[in-house]
Amino acid sequence: MLQWLLQWKVVAVLLVVLLLAGAIHYTSGPRERLTLVESLVRDMLSPLQWLVTRSGRGIRSSWEYVRNIGALHSRNQELEIEVRELQQQLVQLAEYRRENQWLREALDFAETVDHSLMVAEVIGRSPSNWLRSVTINKGSRHGVEPGMAVVTGTGVVGTIENVSAWTATVLLSTDPQSAVGALNQLTGDLILVEGDPQYSGALQGKPLNTDAQLGMGDVLVTSGLSQMFPKGLPIGEITQVIPGPYDLTVSVLIQPFVDFTRLEYVFVVLQEM
Repeated sequence: MLQWLLQWKVVAVLLVVLLLAGAIHYTSGPRERLTLVESLVRDMLSPLQWLVTRSGRGIRSSWEYVRNIGALHSRNQELEIEVRELQQQLVQLAEYRRENQWLREALDFAETVDHSLMVAEVIGRSPSNWLRSVTINKGSRHGVEPGMAVVTGTGVVGTIENVSAWTATVLLSTDPQSAVGALNQLTGDLILVEGDPQYSGALQGKPLNTDAQLGMGDVLVTSGLSQMFPKGLPIGEITQVIPGPYDLTVSVLIQPFVDFTRLEYVFVVLQEM
């Protein structure tokens, strides 16, 4: 009996194997239609498959977005640095162009003056004395001495007031304590030009002879009678003639040719030895 049962078990196992092999062979080939079980299982799993697929795509998209954001932020920082550098270069180029223009004008001016000139840069101003004095970057070590004239290509600036080893203070011609000998370019009348105490940045003039002929628009230049200023340097233009009491005297208001608010470079007129 036991032997008979063992034989049937072997036969049953063989039948199962044959059925599985047949099922595998039957399902492995191309089929136009699915079984009812396969259709049900597939339809039941399709929502889950859709959810998993969409979630995977969302995760990949989010990761790509985060990675691109990081790359864009880094690139944006690089571009901002490049823009700042280009802006600085443009500012430097504009500064170099302006300085070159001034140097060309200065060279042309220097060729018209017989005196030796020294270029100096304005490095300081007094906040409370903006139009009365400036500090330049040349001093006694460079041969600058008190009393020397300071000019630009457009006209008279002032005189050296005091010096240190490496700097000097320039008393501007607009300071009331300043005085420059001038003459009327049209008539030749001599005039003493001083800083106007009432109008900051302006000049006033007093003729040295009572019969001086002065009119609005007349140009005043240095007289050359002093050893400080070369002759013929522009000073300013008469803007107003003011008669004195009983018309016995006259004074004038003068608009200087030099823009004292924008002084950057000047010439120190070196005295001939």
